Amino acid sequence: MVKSAQFYRWALRWLVLLGLSALITCFFLAIHLTAGFMLGPMIAAIILAISGHQPTISRPLFAVSQAVLASVVVSSLSLSVVMDIGHHWGVMLFSVFSVIIVSFFSGAVLAWFGIMPGTTALWGSSPGGASTMMLICGSFGADPRLAAFMLYFRVILVALATSLVAWLVTDTHHAPYLPPVLKGDTLPTLGLILITGTIGSRLKFPAAPLLLTMAVGAILQLSGLFTIATPQWLRIPAYMIIGWSIGLRFTKPVLQHAFRALPAVAFASTVMITVCALLAFPVAKLAHIDLLSAYMATSPGGLDTIIIISTGVKVALPFIIALQTARLLAVLAFGPLIAKPVGRWLENHSRRKKASPCPPNGQEKASQ
Repeated sequence: MVKSAQFYRWALRWLVLLGLSALITCFFLAIHLTAGFMLGPMIAAIILAISGHQPTISRPLFAVSQAVLASVVVSSLSLSVVMDIGHHWGVMLFSVFSVIIVSFFSGAVLAWFGIMPGTTALWGSSPGGASTMMLICGSFGADPRLAAFMLYFRVILVALATSLVAWLVTDTHHAPYLPPVLKGDTLPTLGLILITGTIGSRLKFPAAPLLLTMAVGAILQLSGLFTIATPQWLRIPAYMIIGWSIGLRFTKPVLQHAFRALPAVAFASTVMITVCALLAFPVAKLAHIDLLSAYMATSPGGLDTIIIISTGVKVALPFIIALQTARLLAVLAFGPLIAKPVGRWLENHSRRKKASPCPPNGQEKASQ
């Protein structure tokens, strides 16, 4: 009887989680936000987490989901994209590092005023690759829950802004709900995911499955041994598992802190999106492309969302993919080098600011 009661409670929790996830995900898909497959389950998991009735996600399952996500990122990396990056290297360097500077500066401002912890604020402001950054940031001292809140809040704003701009320019009503999957070798990709996910789950480094799959997958993809392909039936469960894993970590104090910081995060995200939009003007002129393509290339949002929106618009898609990929690689390479020391310095500044006592009124008058 006891075991059957435990089973019913376990089954009920999962049914509630699946039902809530499906409901919220459908809303995000209605506005063509592919991040909804991760964002919907994450919000549903937060609701269950604060109620105290959340299920648990096993580590091996989470590791394999990370490997699937890595294969999705690597599948967009090809020799043509690398050649396009090399052809427009000057524009790429200007755009990539301009967006990175703007993003980290907005995060630094949030940390300087004590709205968010230093390292978390910097990772939460990193441009693009929200799902990847969310998994990596915990390895470098950031709180993945608050970083996820910042990253996905900006993803929603970027998706809404980009959809509005594309709708004003041309018709995007026939855009698909999911980005098209490139043809490739599915079975070898499954083997890669299982091997790197299993090995990565045994390593102590939290993002080991993700980084290991990205490294091995990039070598295999660029060498031409096989083309990585991750079908939707593999992507969607992985997105959901990652969303659940992050959402189930939320507690009431963390959520309260996130909501208190919402106005400042919204303002910083709006400023970042606006500055990145302004960067589209010099990028369009230097790369000799249309302004809409430059806007989508400099947008600090998810590549999947940009691809979906662009399917109903005539844009320079190879250039957009090349610049977004180059920026993701740059953040992966330079993000830890910037976020760790600068984040610690900002956190020490915040501690000193809190520790320094205010002078008594008598002392203030004496000094005046």
